[in-house]
Amino acid sequence: MIIGILILGLILRLVNFNQSLWLDEAVQAITSQGSFAGIFTELQGDFHPPLYHLLTWLWVHLFGSSEVVLRLPSVLFGIATVFVVYKLMVHINRQSAIIVALLMSTAPFHIYYSQEARMYAMTTFFAALSMYFFVRLISCQKKNNTRPLKIGYVLATVLLLYSDYFGLFVLLAQAIAAPFLILQFLCLLFFLPWLPMFLTQIQVGRQAIQALPEWGKLVNVNFTKALPLTFIKFSIGRITIFNKKLYAVIAGVLFLAYGVIIARGFFQKRKLTIDKRQLTILLWLVVPILSAWLISIFIPNYQPFRLLLVLPAFYLLLSLGITRFSNSGLRQILIFFILAVNLISLAVFYTNPYFHREDWRGVVSYIEKQEIANSVALLPSLSSHWPYTYYAKNKIPLAMGTSSQNLVDRNKIFYICYLVPLFDPDEKISFWLTDNNFVKIKEVNFNQIPLWVYQKQ
Repeated sequence: MIIGILILGLILRLVNFNQSLWLDEAVQAITSQGSFAGIFTELQGDFHPPLYHLLTWLWVHLFGSSEVVLRLPSVLFGIATVFVVYKLMVHINRQSAIIVALLMSTAPFHIYYSQEARMYAMTTFFAALSMYFFVRLISCQKKNNTRPLKIGYVLATVLLLYSDYFGLFVLLAQAIAAPFLILQFLCLLFFLPWLPMFLTQIQVGRQAIQALPEWGKLVNVNFTKALPLTFIKFSIGRITIFNKKLYAVIAGVLFLAYGVIIARGFFQKRKLTIDKRQLTILLWLVVPILSAWLISIFIPNYQPFRLLLVLPAFYLLLSLGITRFSNSGLRQILIFFILAVNLISLAVFYTNPYFHREDWRGVVSYIEKQEIANSVALLPSLSSHWPYTYYAKNKIPLAMGTSSQNLVDRNKIFYICYLVPLFDPDEKISFWLTDNNFVKIKEVNFNQIPLWVYQKQ
């Protein structure tokens, strides 16, 4: 049965797979096409460790950098995560193993990031693998055959730390659950060589926030909304419900239903029963979320997708809770309910282009099909040129801001209004265009990217 579930998970991760790259993916693609040393230059402004960048650089140089090729590693890491979570549950509660594999394979939040050429699917895989070895160490720490498990744990955890800084919170959760201090210290020791770059990234990030005050709001969820938003994203993925009252009702129903199911997992025969393995899974979910939430007061970097590495714990706890209900009919209803939430959320995501990634491919294609003579594409900032550069066939030049040479002499300007509140909060570019006798003749939207076409009068 697990093979069938993995095939289902693979199919779901390949639906709408060939979407346009968005900004961060395009940065990843172009950086990976360049020199090996260029990776580390780019990493100074990217608040992540190097592992995914190194693997992607190798992958691109072997197989190319099309959208499908770039995203394929995330698909593979996503499917591998489903299998690791299944094996992890086998060592906790065999009855729940198939359930958690089924829920994880259809999880909308996990599927979205299994289709993205970024490190989040890989990070989740190494977090699950680290926890797999950790739980097995807890189960057999009094036996003599633990050396392979210890090696596996250290290797998986070090790879996790080099995948995402939030992996440190997973290590913290493990240390609280069962302090294998020598192994955990060894993991930190292996991570120590990257510390100087980590400090550089923090400094660059602070400078970016000072230069662009709106950047902190963009990369950080409001403190009071962060926890409930994380729960709803874990439950229904990247989609949203535009009717806020309906959204609140659905979120409340899911919070109540899932909360009851998870709580039931800690009671057997009306008695509270928590073994060390189950406590570890709970800490895996709670400690990283609370740590990231509290740290966001000082370093504004909280987003639910950065916590994808604890999503397996969410479904592990749900699966354990379902198994604790003695009525088999009720168990089937609960499984069907969660599956229905997952699949309905996926259907909305698949069928509504609004929830797809930024359509840079559409923007560039539209511009390059227009009149080419004496035209230019205009962006509000140099920082956002990457997707345009990735898709452009150099038919129309690209300018950044109004300081570009000879912009005033153009007949037509295609203004890509991307993240204007961040890069041009006072809308100086729009005023400059008007002051220099450019008139907006058309507005076209490409999934969260407005394109304004200006004609010289």
